[in-house]
Amino acid sequence: MKLSRRSNLIILWILAGALVLGMVITFTPTMGLGTRGGAAGAPALLVNGEPISELAVVRARSNPLFNLVREGEVGRDLELLLIDELVRQELVRQESARHRVTGGEVRAAVEDFRVSRGVAGRANDSQYLALIGASGFTDETFRRYLEQQLRQEKWQAELLDGVSVTPEEVEAYYHANSELYRTEERLRAREIVLAEEAEAEAIRAELTAGADAAELAREHSLERADRDGAVGAGSGETEPRPVGRPALPTAVATAAFALRGPGITDVIEVGGRYHIVVVEEFLPAATRPFEEVSEVVAEDALEAKQAQAFDEELRRLQREARVVIPEPNPLELTYDERVVATVGDTDIKRSELVRATYTNPQIQQALSPDTAFLITGFFKPAILDQLIDQELAYQGAGELDVPFVGPRRFVAQNALEYVARDVSVGEDEIEAYYQANIQAYTVPASASVSRVDFDDVESAEDFRAALLAGEPVQEAVEETGGSLTSLGTVRPGQLQPDLDTALFATEAFEPLERGGEVSDVLVLLSQPETLPEELEDQGEEAGAIEQEQQIVVLVADRTPERVRPLSEVHSQVENAILSERRAQVRSDWLAELREEIQVVNHVEADLDGDAFGVPGFSFEVEEFEEALEDDGAGELELPTEGLGDDDGVEGVQDDGVEQLQDDEVGDEGEAGSVD
Repeated sequence: MKLSRRSNLIILWILAGALVLGMVITFTPTMGLGTRGGAAGAPALLVNGEPISELAVVRARSNPLFNLVREGEVGRDLELLLIDELVRQELVRQESARHRVTGGEVRAAVEDFRVSRGVAGRANDSQYLALIGASGFTDETFRRYLEQQLRQEKWQAELLDGVSVTPEEVEAYYHANSELYRTEERLRAREIVLAEEAEAEAIRAELTAGADAAELAREHSLERADRDGAVGAGSGETEPRPVGRPALPTAVATAAFALRGPGITDVIEVGGRYHIVVVEEFLPAATRPFEEVSEVVAEDALEAKQAQAFDEELRRLQREARVVIPEPNPLELTYDERVVATVGDTDIKRSELVRATYTNPQIQQALSPDTAFLITGFFKPAILDQLIDQELAYQGAGELDVPFVGPRRFVAQNALEYVARDVSVGEDEIEAYYQANIQAYTVPASASVSRVDFDDVESAEDFRAALLAGEPVQEAVEETGGSLTSLGTVRPGQLQPDLDTALFATEAFEPLERGGEVSDVLVLLSQPETLPEELEDQGEEAGAIEQEQQIVVLVADRTPERVRPLSEVHSQVENAILSERRAQVRSDWLAELREEIQVVNHVEADLDGDAFGVPGFSFEVEEFEEALEDDGAGELELPTEGLGDDDGVEGVQDDGVEQLQDDEVGDEGEAGSVD
């Protein structure tokens, strides 16, 4: 059976990263070729009677993740994750071992690899050996690795043979995952691109004053001038078409889509050019009808069901596995697989909790001896609660009489989406929510402003007069001896009080022919930054020091505060209400399931409700976030909706070792490439 690349990706996600196609090289590239007894050393573990060598464990321990913390509960957790990964890898190897791979198949895979990398033929033998050597392989070990890969591919194909989906499963998949089939946000807009910032600011001022964007684009834009600046328009067209973010440079798209409706962006510099986007219409994301996407949904549902087959098989293998640590035990390994929670008749093992905790990339980033006790005391119990909710939702899905497909976590999430599918909101509720949260839809006043300082009032007055007569700012500055400083785009409260008041609380400005406004001459008074030593402690006498005078004129493009009308933000308001209500429905459903299904949190019971087992000890999330900031780890976020993170081992990789990637081994057993 030939698997699509997309199917392989989903399968590998379920099987902990690259487990199916040689998880061994996630730790070190040659480790999996000598994990068993014999020359690789004495057995450190026995999995169904088959050995994993001490050398394999030592090599796995060299991975940076397993050395972040070596002591205490976190150290024990990371060792369990390491052992669990080796056990899972060995179980897949054992299942794959019964599939026969011929020498010819291996030779063909090697040849395919060499052709794909441009090192085919005897003349390129040295380049081929150097290429695989960079990832720790010899020709012999590379061939053994490919042989193992081919066996696992055959095991995949056998496991998935005959897996199919019914029309009911496809439709259920669509309704539970409708967010996957939404159109992207789009907009209709015109863009004006200019070479000089001053010209761009002047053009923007004209736009804000009501000038026609198409006409200005036609006359001034360096791009799309022949199309009146219409974004997405074809040759000979002058009307914009709906486009997504990729149609504009990243920074420009970010600013344009942030408007969430009609409007004009600030001037945005990209690659030495200055962009202004005039958004005519914002088109929010919308779910595409089932009839339009049915074929894609069917493919996705099939891939989810294939992933389900792998998930169930791996769970079976782990459930039936016999793992023994033989004596003597020089590596001092422990394999503590106690039950941490029970939901109905299903146990959640410690390895599941450890995997969900330490394969979270953000937790890996934050993990250090200084933050270890916080992770085990707060985040690990929180993740256990998420795993319990996940199992509750999975068991509850069986009562909904809906043919969900996919691994357990996926089915649990689908069930949560399904129970909240009928949540709706009325127009009167949207209006009430909008009025109650009006500040969230208010765009603060802003101004693109430059400050010009002068030595005397007369020069400042001459500068104002020159601007009002139509002279460009730079020329007027040079003529009158001013000092020009660009302050950028500012909002109320960001400048010193006098300037802030002048910009946003007065009308002491006159419009300019070239766009924008010029302020009255402002005479600002300020204390010197330092006082003479003899007056530092003289109290009131210090106030008698002559204040410094600053003579300033502001040149600004001011935008007043604007409350976005409900028509402009209707979809945002509706989605906010729906999101809150759906979350509440899911929470209520999980609460009902807890009444029906017995849940026992063994960790919580062991600690008598105290996260650390130390009476009276507590801490706040904010304290932990501060600790992370001090540690340079940044903000840590955990998934919401009561579900745990990906069961995979993303991030459990040695960045110092180049690896053979799973997606570079073709569907027909073709060897891929060394990354």
